[in-house]
Amino acid sequence: MGTEYRVSLVIKGQSDDSLPSARQDRFETAIVGAMNAVNQSMSNYIVNSEISKFNRLGANTFQKLSPDFLEVMLESQKIAKISDGAFDVTLGKAIDAWGFGPDGKITRQPSNTKLAELKLTSGYQKLILEEGAIAKSVDGLELSLSAIAKGYAVDKVAEALLELGINDFLVNIGGELRASGFNVDGNIWRVGVEKPHLLGGIQEIVGLNNAAIATSGDYRNFLLIDGKQFSHTIDPKSLKPVLHKLALVSVISERASTADAMATAMMAMGEESAWKFAQDQKVAAYMIIRGDAEADFQVRATEKFKTYLQ
Repeated sequence: MGTEYRVSLVIKGQSDDSLPSARQDRFETAIVGAMNAVNQSMSNYIVNSEISKFNRLGANTFQKLSPDFLEVMLESQKIAKISDGAFDVTLGKAIDAWGFGPDGKITRQPSNTKLAELKLTSGYQKLILEEGAIAKSVDGLELSLSAIAKGYAVDKVAEALLELGINDFLVNIGGELRASGFNVDGNIWRVGVEKPHLLGGIQEIVGLNNAAIATSGDYRNFLLIDGKQFSHTIDPKSLKPVLHKLALVSVISERASTADAMATAMMAMGEESAWKFAQDQKVAAYMIIRGDAEADFQVRATEKFKTYLQ
């Protein structure tokens, strides 16, 4: 997935030294297996993945979906509708055109003519989901699940651990986290919300118990063209990187996939629309908004998010 992962487990009554290596291997096999399964299904970087096969299909040709892929697509379409298209998984070609996909970085912005062409082959309304199968209504439409698959992988690791009888854990894949139970000290898990700049640092601490948090920001994954910085978050309406003062959005939800997608949708909306959306949908959301000065930031947190602050 192009990132690092860390999984912390609490095994009551046993230290690391006393835990049999065979049992440790069993945990590792389950964790890595869950991530590999999601990767093999939903990675645009793997030629024979489920998503890559779909992207090569022509219009009105149905592809049967695995249960995991179907679950992600159903949630993606649901969030696309409630966000009025701010979350859209049909931006595969636009993401590539801006240098954030498997094709690699670019040195020149795509032309308005190119973006107009891509607009014809994108839009969540152009997907057809019927009886566990998916099709596209136009040729050339390509999916990218980069804004939800990582969160979904967190959920699958969590489910694998629960099936093994592990109830106390913290799963972290590239900054998308899900916590269950308690840490080694018997307290709920405490995680940091990062400051929105390259040097990092902790802005806030939240306590998680049987909950997940995901963050979307424009300060780490970006592209420089002619000295200008472009965010990796693409606005589905313009097919251009977002241009607004919203620097970071963190969302807490029961599932990491939901938090991941919601945070991305809000980043695409911009500060005012995102704040209204969070209020209307009762999202546990935390937003950092840039001011006029470089080090000037405004913080907004919904009442639901404030209940998690430590």
